[in-house]
Amino acid sequence: MAQIVRLTTKPQRSGQEEAAQAAEQLSLLSEELLKHLPGEARIAISRATHALQKAARPDTTEGLWPGGFTMLSRMQTAAIWDGIRELSSDDRPNQVRHAFDLVLLNLRQDTGEVLLTRDQLAERIGCAPKNISTIMGTLEKMGVIRRERRRIEGVQGRGMAVYFINPHVAWNGSLDVRKAQAADTRPPMQLELLQGGAS
Repeated sequence: MAQIVRLTTKPQRSGQEEAAQAAEQLSLLSEELLKHLPGEARIAISRATHALQKAARPDTTEGLWPGGFTMLSRMQTAAIWDGIRELSSDDRPNQVRHAFDLVLLNLRQDTGEVLLTRDQLAERIGCAPKNISTIMGTLEKMGVIRRERRRIEGVQGRGMAVYFINPHVAWNGSLDVRKAQAADTRPPMQLELLQGGAS
């Protein structure tokens, strides 16, 4: 039986080769040099290297891990589960746990941004969109996520709520970027005494 093969055009191959060469050049930067650069510069180099590596190997984005993967701190994740179980029934512990699981499964690479909107979270959890603010607010109080407001051009108000995972709990993407983010972020409040997490 014939096997279906994805065709790659000559310009595509050329672009992949150029991306691979550029990624290789960046990887030659010495640790000695990198440690003297500002944190923002190290993050920019890490992101550029990662993007070039993906461009060089576009067919391997799934690889051995269909859908990608998220790195977790086992101890802190377990402590979060325990903390959620201890919530009162008024705090909707089952829905908070479901929201936490969805957060872990839907992280943007190298930023830790949660890629689901309020309506998408509500649909997957099976609750009204108005309840998502309370559910995510509980995770925010626990220090599991943080919230930012993103202004939308032409729309009045504070802007759309955008959530980010605490990098001490989980991460998707470059470890260099995770370390830099974790250095500027406190561990979840209930978990500060934990040692041996992914920080």
